[in-house]
Amino acid sequence: MTETRICVTLRGHTIADMIRDASRATAAGADLVEVRFDNLFVNRIEVPPLVIKDRNGEDVVENQPPIMEPRPIEEIDVPASIEALKDGIQIPVIFTCRSQDESGHFSGSEAERVAVLAAAIESGVTWVDIEVTMDPKLRKGLVENCGDQTSIIASLHQPSVASSDEIIEHVTANADAGAIIKCCYTRVDHATSLHIFEAAHKLSGGDIEVALMGNGPGGDWTRLHAPLLKQSLVYTTLDRDYALFQRGLVNINDLRTAWRLLEYE
Repeated sequence: MTETRICVTLRGHTIADMIRDASRATAAGADLVEVRFDNLFVNRIEVPPLVIKDRNGEDVVENQPPIMEPRPIEEIDVPASIEALKDGIQIPVIFTCRSQDESGHFSGSEAERVAVLAAAIESGVTWVDIEVTMDPKLRKGLVENCGDQTSIIASLHQPSVASSDEIIEHVTANADAGAIIKCCYTRVDHATSLHIFEAAHKLSGGDIEVALMGNGPGGDWTRLHAPLLKQSLVYTTLDRDYALFQRGLVNINDLRTAWRLLEYE
């Protein structure tokens, strides 16, 4: 049986949607879920697809990205929302509140975002995601608040890199920043995804717990082969659209099927 834990990132933009997705993730066999708390600070507005003509004059349907409409920070009752999530989610949680600078949806100040993370830690959340790029003084305060009750995902989000050695350098330089070092590389292609896979393989014999992945074609390789690479954690989704592999994502049910076929579990 693999020791790699499976995490489903919840997609909802309301408490009710997050709790519903958490129930589905639990039923699918997730070990834990990631609450993207910053999603509560935007309203997701779906945009109808466009019908255009291709070069042959045939109708082609083009899906349009949703509009993320910001909500005023003060509209969200943070303590009440955290309590509702605690009551509604039955498995361990990774609490994440990503700023817009980190491709998230939280538009408030950094002090306000730190206050949200501190409230989650105070609530006794199992895991909290704290970026390694956060201001050192602010980060130190959050780490000290975690104590022994809340474990830390030390996350790093960067563009694709030129070599596996560069990734290993990122991991080793931040080895003491959290219980698991998460590195996610953006805009990767098949060539740069190979660097991520190679780095994961080189790190698999060490003592640092890692979760390495990419966003883009081939970014799902380390997710699909996480047990082989001895990754501590793999992030999955409940989404099922055909373009998941182009984004480097994998559906949790498809992941479990792949692991069974590959005899990883």
